[in-house]
Amino acid sequence: MGTEGGQQPQQGQWTNSNTVIQRSLTWNDIWHMAPLRISFLIRFVYDILRSNANLVRWRKKDDPTCPLCQGRQTTEHVRSSCEVALSQGRYTWRHNRVLQELASVISTAEEENHPSSTSATVFTTEGGVKKWHGGSFTINTHRKGLLDGCDDWMVSADLPEWERHPDVIRKTALRPDIVIHSAST
Repeated sequence: MGTEGGQQPQQGQWTNSNTVIQRSLTWNDIWHMAPLRISFLIRFVYDILRSNANLVRWRKKDDPTCPLCQGRQTTEHVRSSCEVALSQGRYTWRHNRVLQELASVISTAEEENHPSSTSATVFTTEGGVKKWHGGSFTINTHRKGLLDGCDDWMVSADLPEWERHPDVIRKTALRPDIVIHSAST
């Protein structure tokens, strides 16, 4: 009974440390996570999400191939290894959508807490999606903390519709997704 886990292909993956994605989680992290997020994380790490390869293994589907590239569609393949999805910009699109949401939340939170002037134009589509057109936000701060004592904080994001990062960042080989910066500090 003790070696049963090592004899089952998916259930036994925990016995092979080379197949497990290394992730450092504390009990505090887990305690504060939403249950569905924990479930997804565990299923992702042990490759038991609904990929075509797993659906074939579970006898729910006959074909394990990716509909885009005809390669074997595993969880890792879906996440970042499909050459067709990469060449079509699908991973970039997904990344940029997350980045847009983060930049929006940061800018909105700072604007709601502090008066600000903006050099960007914000459009909202019929579906309520915010579209950014050029510029960065100047954020005035009036609270104690990291942003205290400076009234020229700017937020910029590595997105096509946002103003580029400040010169001090552009002169390096770095390409951060979001920068909160101040010329005076």
